Amino acid sequence: MNRREFLEGSLGAVVAAGAMAGRAGAGEAPDDGLISPRQAKLAVRPVMTNMVHTGVWEGPCRWRAIGVDQERANAEARFAGWPKQLAARLGQQPGVELLPAVHVTFDEQFKLTAEQAAKLTRDGRAPDVLFISPGGASVIAYDVARRLEKPMILEWGLNCRTVDIASYARSMGVETFVPAGDEELRKLLVLLRARKVFRETAVLFPTDRGLPPVASVSSINDLADLEKRHGVRVVQIGYKELAAEMDRALGADAERAKAEEVADRLVRGAAHSYLDKGLVARCVQFCHTARKLMARHKCNAFTIECFEFCSSRLPERWKITPCLTHTMLKDEGFASSCEADLGGLLSMRLLMSVAGKSSHLGNTFLRPGGLLAINHSASGLRLNGFDQPGLPYKLGRFVSSGWGAKAVVDFTNNEEKRATVVRIDPTASRMLVLRGTLEGSDGWEGDNLGCSVEARIKPVEGRAEDFVRKQLDYGNHLIWTYGHYADEMRQLGEMLGMEVEVVG
Repeated sequence: MNRREFLEGSLGAVVAAGAMAGRAGAGEAPDDGLISPRQAKLAVRPVMTNMVHTGVWEGPCRWRAIGVDQERANAEARFAGWPKQLAARLGQQPGVELLPAVHVTFDEQFKLTAEQAAKLTRDGRAPDVLFISPGGASVIAYDVARRLEKPMILEWGLNCRTVDIASYARSMGVETFVPAGDEELRKLLVLLRARKVFRETAVLFPTDRGLPPVASVSSINDLADLEKRHGVRVVQIGYKELAAEMDRALGADAERAKAEEVADRLVRGAAHSYLDKGLVARCVQFCHTARKLMARHKCNAFTIECFEFCSSRLPERWKITPCLTHTMLKDEGFASSCEADLGGLLSMRLLMSVAGKSSHLGNTFLRPGGLLAINHSASGLRLNGFDQPGLPYKLGRFVSSGWGAKAVVDFTNNEEKRATVVRIDPTASRMLVLRGTLEGSDGWEGDNLGCSVEARIKPVEGRAEDFVRKQLDYGNHLIWTYGHYADEMRQLGEMLGMEVEVVG
């Protein structure tokens, strides 16, 4: 097998190719009906405002008057090429949908008429955000945003008009942004989309016990408050439903054959496998089961409480652990966390949306040399990007008797060494971020049991110990991926009403 075949045969590639989802094509709904948050679009409505007077005169705001017909023609000419110019400026930005642009005109009464307002929704498309080119006067741009009750982004950069509109609109409760240039605009759209995806998160949580988890009590445990402030829903189902679906899948010949096909590809794509292919297929079937239940309950994220699940004896009966499910879901763009840790899961949701990459979640440890260790056997492989080849991997076993498939990764075997670490606190009101550098990795060599896949990260500035001390208020599990995104995470946290602390 050459390197290209090895990389393209990675676990993440198997999922992205659709083997788990009946080989659904790009952009198509998989056969279980589950749509990844990667497919979510931020709908942007471009709106240009222009003033067209009812007559001709000169004065303090009109020092060179032209005829009404000419003024109207000039306004239409400015608008005519503007949508294409905007599309060219943004390029093919993933996750952004430019709705048809609207031209709003007004006269010296400075009012948004019913006729002009109707243009904003005439096509029946509801935007997530307005992009406004505010010609003519400040008040109309505000009226457009107020009428649609949507955030607005102002064109033209920082100047007298945009700061005038922004300060008033913000004082009136209308969220307003003024990017200084196209690059800042593109980054802002990424953050707005990430916020939309976050607010549309619905987590499937199989449990008979509920919250708090026995070993991740620093999870977010007030679910009513979480939904009220952030829109995040958590759907709890009993183990009876989980077991019924898994047992049904195990007894279905077609589903068993599909799982065996995926398992075969996973084993062939691995650098080494420490467990039998049939036991890999069992874990694939559990991932299928999680997906089916997520689709049934209209969820797009998953977690399960490892200690409660273990005590139920269901994992032993099925010869599975959730590790491979977390890996595969993350590589498709779904947030999926260990131990019913909602703080970790939502940290993951934000970081993956901003970075466009999968992630690794793990327990916190301090290692010699001032290093922060993050250790769990549920890393994603698409840590260089969802559209990039997955990292090389092995298939490890979780328990001594040989079952419980997990992906094993050597994080240092990658050109990128920059890293961003994130954790949301138990109240979902604060975010802790570390800007660091990957200094080491563990778990690749040998047949290691349990949670054995570790990344060791050093802060760019400051001490790892100081960061971990801050975790006394934030909780255990940390989420990280390659690249530096601390500035983006700070801005996104503030857009969500969270306090953000950045270390390094």
